[in-house]
Amino acid sequence: MTKYFKIIAIVAAAFFINCEADDETKLSKFVGFETSPIYLELPKNSTDNTKEVTIAASETVSSDRTYSIYVDESSTFAPNYTVPSTVTIPANSNLGTFTVTFSDDDNLDFFDQFLVIQFDREEGLDFSDELVFTLTELCEETLVNLFLEFDSYPTEAVFELYDLSDTSAPLYTGGSGSEYAGLTDFSIRFCLEPGNYLVAVYDLYGDGGTDFTLTYKSDGSEIASGSSPDAGSGYPVVTNVTAEFTID
Repeated sequence: MTKYFKIIAIVAAAFFINCEADDETKLSKFVGFETSPIYLELPKNSTDNTKEVTIAASETVSSDRTYSIYVDESSTFAPNYTVPSTVTIPANSNLGTFTVTFSDDDNLDFFDQFLVIQFDREEGLDFSDELVFTLTELCEETLVNLFLEFDSYPTEAVFELYDLSDTSAPLYTGGSGSEYAGLTDFSIRFCLEPGNYLVAVYDLYGDGGTDFTLTYKSDGSEIASGSSPDAGSGYPVVTNVTAEFTID
């Protein structure tokens, strides 16, 4: 029940409703982040994405209050970011703000990555749970997901994705150099413009065993699926399964 009342306090503060100072209540001396997770999609190769974050205190006092914050080690966001080390609530206010800056690079794709920010605890104060940013790269076209499920020899699997308007080289490829060693499955997402495409899944030994499923990220509906075939003899020999599909 105590935690419930604290959540009410921080939400109220975030909507600019002042909390009266009262050291005798469970709402006293509480500081918290705004509600999270905060979802952000970063444009490809962008460097100046900013988000202002609000913190709130249960009380208003006559002097500035500064709190230390840090990035938790559980964070998985790989590109560059900037987080200040402190945040200040000005005198005669119960709200403070700080700004986080994010960049996009090749380390960010279309799967969620997380940046987790915590308060440094101080004696005599009660703090909210962590603030969580959930970040992906922005896709302004159609996002599709390729799921590969391997047999006991994942290093035999390779995939290629082609734009059928130009098949001189694949748009995407994966699996070379034992990329999938030790894995039982693998997922990758592509942001595709309208057009006609082909996905090919190879078995480098020729005994089959890799299944693929291609789906729309938006609703999970299936676009194509199949399994790399077993050549039956003549190993090692490369076999493959292909599927053509259209993005409207």
